Amino acid sequence: MQAGLVLIDCSLTPPDGELLALWKRSRFQERVARLGLEVLSWGPSPLGPTLEDRAALTAALDRSGADHFVVVDADQIFLDVDLALAGLADFDPAQIDSFTQWEHCRLPVGVGVRALATRTWRELGAASPREAFARLREDPAGHHFGYDVRHRVSYAHSLLDTRARKRLRARLGQTDVASWDMAGFLALDHTNLRYEPDELAPRVDERRMPAPYGFESPECAEFPTYVMFDITNVCNARCIHCPQGIKDEDGKRPAFLRNRQHQSLEVFRRVIDECAEHTVNFVRITADGEPLVHPDLFTMLEYARDKGVGPVGLTTNGSLLTAERAQRLLDSHLGVVDFSLDAAREKTFEEVRVGLSFEKTRGNVERFIALRNAQGAATKVMVSFVKQAANVDEVEEFRDYWAPRVDEVVIREMISNVGLNKPSAIHWPGWDARWPCAHFFRRVVINHQGMLKACPIDWEQRTVNRSVAEAGLYEQWHGDFYWSHRMQHLNDAIVESSACKLCPDWAGTPWELGYEKIIERLVDSMEAV
Repeated sequence: MQAGLVLIDCSLTPPDGELLALWKRSRFQERVARLGLEVLSWGPSPLGPTLEDRAALTAALDRSGADHFVVVDADQIFLDVDLALAGLADFDPAQIDSFTQWEHCRLPVGVGVRALATRTWRELGAASPREAFARLREDPAGHHFGYDVRHRVSYAHSLLDTRARKRLRARLGQTDVASWDMAGFLALDHTNLRYEPDELAPRVDERRMPAPYGFESPECAEFPTYVMFDITNVCNARCIHCPQGIKDEDGKRPAFLRNRQHQSLEVFRRVIDECAEHTVNFVRITADGEPLVHPDLFTMLEYARDKGVGPVGLTTNGSLLTAERAQRLLDSHLGVVDFSLDAAREKTFEEVRVGLSFEKTRGNVERFIALRNAQGAATKVMVSFVKQAANVDEVEEFRDYWAPRVDEVVIREMISNVGLNKPSAIHWPGWDARWPCAHFFRRVVINHQGMLKACPIDWEQRTVNRSVAEAGLYEQWHGDFYWSHRMQHLNDAIVESSACKLCPDWAGTPWELGYEKIIERLVDSMEAV
């Protein structure tokens, strides 16, 4: 990669006397000069020629022939030049629009740099470099991002802010600094030096820094706000589109959520207890099978209710929902019950949902709705329909029948379930190759073996990490497993051994959609009543 221009951005932190003294003390100008062809300043600065508008920067890029420019904020007093150069060596401006050692990286904020391809600067038409980065965050589709994947510090250290702001300036006035780089910063007292966001953004990284792709709330950056339990891989149906009926994932049946002593409730309680200590927007009880076959289902639901976790949702085929069970569900204060039905007509239902009775199942659902209505319960009811060859002509008939009866009718495209069946043809705008899969940023799954799994449609358990008995959700959410997979997706550089490498289901998981977004809307309607 050829050397680019270097731009010191003074727009947020104009150099005052105190900062200028720190620049001199740290030999800031000499260090910055090592990064590129020429050092320029965006806004008034004693370092390099000053640029004040888009035309001036564009002219400088034209004059130099640089294919990118590197941005250093004026307060990056602990800029680590060797670390920055090592990262920039992997940046190809012909392929990557923006490179960063800020968002999603295992680095303290401000020790690394950001860079923008010249072609992208021209395309965006932004008034300033800061606005260019903001536009990429606001509308990332169609752009390629590069992130420094080197694991340089712990998660805890990556939350620190090295920039010369008020608290750090006060500390530097009382402390000798061994070196003006990451090692020198980490040798200081870190008290009260955690990153605090300058702005709110739709998506953030682990530290809550705005990012093009990432967590969709500060709470989710801290702890997964959507927790799923696949409590069994046993089912009373053999649906033609479901991997449960296509492939026995581990050849072992029956299997129920349990620990090594076969105590299913111990595993469930451990997770719910941890959830109770954090913000969790939704707990979903589902299965690689049918959750109503689990002997401890109602005890689990009641435990979550008593812990105040939730709302809690249940996904079921409805075939086993007797009147007694329906009442117990309502007594557990379920937030949402999602019935998977997939057909409007009896013949189609029994072709798709093999082994189940259309009349019995539909009667169970309608009885539950009537019971809910009679008791004035707050529980929301959803019905879902997976489009496929056998039922595609019944979509509107299904919607017309159920829409007056339930709170939400969900029509889904059929995905491949990581290659186990043939998906619908789905076309979403995005990268030429792919966009990062949202699953690694939105939820965790505890499978029927008590293991944390990243992907909710991974029936072969290839994205399993560790047992929740060995490591809690918080520890795993911020551990190397999740970080590594997120970086692979963010960089569009998924390793050959990953279950994600050939998975086409990213196309059916656009960032604008998602099950949790439907739940959020339903929960909001509950609170508004």
